[in-house]
Amino acid sequence: MGKKKKPKKKKSPDLPALSSEDKVLLSALLEDYKKLDLTHLDEHIPNPQITHAFVERLPADDADAVNLLLAIREAYDQKNVQKAIKKSLFRFRQRGISVPDTRSQEMTPPTMRQSEKGEPTAYLGHIDGMGSRGIFIVLPQIPRGVDLGMGVVNDEKGIVQFFYGRYSKKRMKEVKDIFFERFGHMVETSLAHAATILERAYSQNEQLVGDASRDYLQLRPWILDNVPLLDRSVIYDFIPPENVSEKILTDSQITKLFEHPLMASWIIDPEEIKPLVENISEVRESRILVSEPQKLERINEVKTQSVAELFPDSKRSIIKNRLEEMAYVFFKQAEEEHALICLAAANSFHEKDSSFRVNPFLKFMLDRTLAFYTDVAEDAAKSEEAKEDTSSMIIKP
Repeated sequence: MGKKKKPKKKKSPDLPALSSEDKVLLSALLEDYKKLDLTHLDEHIPNPQITHAFVERLPADDADAVNLLLAIREAYDQKNVQKAIKKSLFRFRQRGISVPDTRSQEMTPPTMRQSEKGEPTAYLGHIDGMGSRGIFIVLPQIPRGVDLGMGVVNDEKGIVQFFYGRYSKKRMKEVKDIFFERFGHMVETSLAHAATILERAYSQNEQLVGDASRDYLQLRPWILDNVPLLDRSVIYDFIPPENVSEKILTDSQITKLFEHPLMASWIIDPEEIKPLVENISEVRESRILVSEPQKLERINEVKTQSVAELFPDSKRSIIKNRLEEMAYVFFKQAEEEHALICLAAANSFHEKDSSFRVNPFLKFMLDRTLAFYTDVAEDAAKSEEAKEDTSSMIIKP
């Protein structure tokens, strides 16, 4: 009579070996799994080995564990973890517990409790003299991580740089710190405000889609479907137009504005102002205009004419918008006086120039630019003279 075959032992799951520290952590996770924050799973469950063991040991008769499994599936893409999740979800179905269809999971994310939902946030930097500024958008994703959109936009050249991708919350904070340190003076704003800035920039280079705006095309459909764009500058939601002075700007007000560090780069491009510099040099060297008063009068005439040439209506509209955006930055930094000066300067563009009067803000910026390049040229000349004097003192052998 043959020997009876021993019954086969039930095969245990192929679980990874865990260290004693990992086992302690796993035990704590299993005990309090209902309290886990689904948006920070990567901080609570540090590695795929513990995740695999955690998934295998979750109770298969608790419906509250379904959302947790779905969140883990999004957080960890390792094959063994995904396989364990698939088996666990199958066990839930066998017990009659509803599980979202995994085939449509990407199109229909799991429903999360309201307390776990994050609100989008957006930040904008100050505008430099060439019209560029930083932009940073954070879109929390359920069940985990955030989508980040960040880069540099220019109100004339469009999107200069833009990057878009998904990050863990921990990594997002690191990226944000680096970005803010680089650009400085970033202020929080509404998503609608940031989206409006992005769309305006995109309209400048939408015909030339390249590396600069390619990432924005991934974010743009969501923005157009979900974010209402603004039809006026956001600063007027905080400082109504009727609160802005209509008096002519004084030199002291404009000087105060330009003395602020954020306005340091507000000068005219050297290539644009080059013809004016040449014209002024011709006047100074003129043999016809002998007296100094005659030369000064002619130089003022040349400057007045240059304001009209350098700042046609299209350019004035751009600078007006820059001033309104800078007013918002100042307002957010609790510098309301500078914000009001910016708005008064923007308001001054409603008046047309004449042969007797030009826009005071533009005239001041023109004089400031000329003074800046004059100082640069004088410093360069002094440096060259110092080099020549030094070389002349060297005794040759």
